[in-house]
Amino acid sequence: MGTLNLLVNIKEFLYHCEFGKGKSLNTIKSLKIDLYRFNQYIVKSKDLEKISDIDGFNFREFLIELQNDNIGKRSLNRKISSIKSFFKYLKDSDIIKSNPAQLIVAPSYDRGVPEVLSLNEIDIFRKAIVLKNYHSLRDRLMIELLYSSGITSQELLGLGEEVFDLDNREVIVSSFKKYRTVFFSERTREFYKRYILAKKEKLGEKYKKEILFVNGSGGRLTDRSLRRLIDRYAIKGGITKEVSPHSFRHTFAVHMLENKMKLIQLQKLLGHTNLESTKIYIEALEKKKRKDLYEEEKIK
Repeated sequence: MGTLNLLVNIKEFLYHCEFGKGKSLNTIKSLKIDLYRFNQYIVKSKDLEKISDIDGFNFREFLIELQNDNIGKRSLNRKISSIKSFFKYLKDSDIIKSNPAQLIVAPSYDRGVPEVLSLNEIDIFRKAIVLKNYHSLRDRLMIELLYSSGITSQELLGLGEEVFDLDNREVIVSSFKKYRTVFFSERTREFYKRYILAKKEKLGEKYKKEILFVNGSGGRLTDRSLRRLIDRYAIKGGITKEVSPHSFRHTFAVHMLENKMKLIQLQKLLGHTNLESTKIYIEALEKKKRKDLYEEEKIK
């Protein structure tokens, strides 16, 4: 399966804007920055092979990714405008038949307090995964690793076996060429061992140490596939709230604070460059305490 790269189309669009539309050099520079950033996201989405594969889901995920990077409102609006202009050009040039970007709506700038999973809901996910083959062991390991380490889906899916230190329960993760060490649970270590054995047996000659989480053909699992798996297990377990890979990261962060971890230490584990990004979990913890107290009162 190929990987879509929009650089040729982007360069043609920039040339059109500069020489066909007479846009200023500052405008061209901004368009280039915004669209190259969008292309980075598209290249990571391994299941996209042609421009017509890009849909509203991809735009939504890209905007969420930008928000998680804490870019400002003005910068986010500019990126949305750049993408819309680019896709209008593609439509006007008959490169695409329909323009999926015309319906882009910027997500709320008030990120709000993250919703976390309860320990019971974590267990519901575990029980929903029936351990019968290497795929189910893979899925269980992903859930355990997301919850016990607090890493992002991008970091999770980019892992290879060589970055794991099972003795010390550590793993080195990377994001945008930045590296950090995080830790994982004993339960994660046990499922890691079981999954690796099953993976070797299943894949045989297709087995690759550099790709930890594989699809049916031995290639790297995609973010979209991960989200579909989580949706499937949530529905199977009867969980009605919206759950994503990031839900496990939020839950990890709140549970760490609940167990008296210092905010500065949590910041390092999450890989936040700004402590303000980590402080949102103080509010999430207070929200959880209020909810727990309310549930206790209901039981009484």
